Amino acid sequence: MRRPSVRPVAPGLLAGGLFALVAAAWSPARADAPVVDDAGARALATTLKSGLTRWMPPANDDSEGFGFEWEGEPTVKASGDHYDIALPRLAAEGADGVRIEVGTVLLSVTPRDGGLFGVSVTLPGKIAIKSMDEEEEDYKDSATITLGRQTFTGTWSAPLETLLTMDGAFNDIAVTSPDGKGAVTIGAVTMKQDLKADGPTAWSGPSTIAISNVAALDEKKREAFKVAGLSVENVYTRADFTKISALQAMAQRVTATGKPPTVAEVLPSLRGVIGGFTSSLSLTGLTGTDSNDGSKVDLGQLTLTSGVTNLDQDFSTISLGATARDFAITPSVAPTAFTPKTVEFGLSVAKLPNAALWQGLSDLALSAEAEENAKAAAKKDGKTKTAPAPASAPPSPDAVIAKTMAALVDAGAELRLDALKVEAPAATATATGAMRVAAQSAFGVTGSTTILLKGLDAAAKAMQPAPGKKTDKDTQDALGMIGMLQAMGQISKDESGAEIRSYKIEMTDSGQLLLNGADMAPLLGGGEPAAPPADAGKKPKK
Repeated sequence: MRRPSVRPVAPGLLAGGLFALVAAAWSPARADAPVVDDAGARALATTLKSGLTRWMPPANDDSEGFGFEWEGEPTVKASGDHYDIALPRLAAEGADGVRIEVGTVLLSVTPRDGGLFGVSVTLPGKIAIKSMDEEEEDYKDSATITLGRQTFTGTWSAPLETLLTMDGAFNDIAVTSPDGKGAVTIGAVTMKQDLKADGPTAWSGPSTIAISNVAALDEKKREAFKVAGLSVENVYTRADFTKISALQAMAQRVTATGKPPTVAEVLPSLRGVIGGFTSSLSLTGLTGTDSNDGSKVDLGQLTLTSGVTNLDQDFSTISLGATARDFAITPSVAPTAFTPKTVEFGLSVAKLPNAALWQGLSDLALSAEAEENAKAAAKKDGKTKTAPAPASAPPSPDAVIAKTMAALVDAGAELRLDALKVEAPAATATATGAMRVAAQSAFGVTGSTTILLKGLDAAAKAMQPAPGKKTDKDTQDALGMIGMLQAMGQISKDESGAEIRSYKIEMTDSGQLLLNGADMAPLLGGGEPAAPPADAGKKPKK
């Protein structure tokens, strides 16, 4: 029997899923009646009994993702202003033969005014992980997850069907093998979310999950790697939960009927679903060690960022960035002087006309759907040719792209290199610039980028062979490249007096590619570049 795959489940994420499950199962019955009594307890127990397998279904031959197994029935008791709930024993199974036996999860649900619910979740202190023994066709112990101190609370909105606030902490987590050979320990997993009203149906705010002090030991209890911290922070801006709820309802209908919606049905729900978001993943203090040869990798910090702003305004901006610091390999695979210590990168696309881009996306989606429908109709009729498109068919993809490009030109859309920096002990390179869409240009864009290189002279000197020795081919090629860069750059000095060579690359409206004012077309064609301005390659006068 084919089982769905089981992905790793963080304790906090499992708690959050159960939190949402219980609140969602309860909200239709008592969303506007914050009364706790025995009748309410019986109603909630009945709702949960049918809801558990609906929200967290069992495995089947065709399903993907998690498959869940519930053993027993939920118990619900009224206790003062809240309900104490014990869910049936829970297990999750996967296609790779892994079984996670979670056990009994305890919850406390407090109805509040306005369809809000306060919920707290307590997971079992130990969770067993088993794997399938193919020979015996039975599960055997694979690992055990133990949890120390834990708290998880939050506020669920029944009208919005989402968690508005969340505050969870799971401390002293350990994953150990049954024979004691190998273990992973986690100091803490924390989660926070705080969404606040930002309009009639929109909500904004941050959502963060952080993992600290992760360490892995091999079978001889030697440290294989450790991570000081790993965090993911998302900030949502003007998320429209009315539209999100409509999308959820549509997904439920698809699941129930097996019939996918048309593009015309989906598009209205997608547009305006969120005003924007930013996302940041940060990793600090990574160390990996190979106990066999003693080699070691260190990374002080790695940060990846992305975001989209003002999707619900006239113009939007998309951004992407990365930063890495304090990278080292022992033993070093390159000269220490040329091993990057800092790498920064930032790219953005600005002044994007939202209405035109949305129309273009819609037209392309409708065109693709119409083509598929026409092919299906032709196949059904037994024809070898595609049926002719109806009179009301959407514009062709080529026409859509041309119209969208014209809109980008009119808006002055820009591709911006916000930051690029590579810093090593011997040399540093930085770059910034922007390119604007321009249909009249031979390149399709116009703009400029400025590159600054510091330390070329020192790098060339460091690569010179020792007296009496010859340089190898790779070194000769590198020295040749450095020499060319030295000759083509304009010289200046920074505050410390170190020489900097600058390279301004321009793409003009007339289709020229200039380097520090010199036409590069001859060089690209295999000849010599045009003569640069008189001051190129010279030190500026004081």
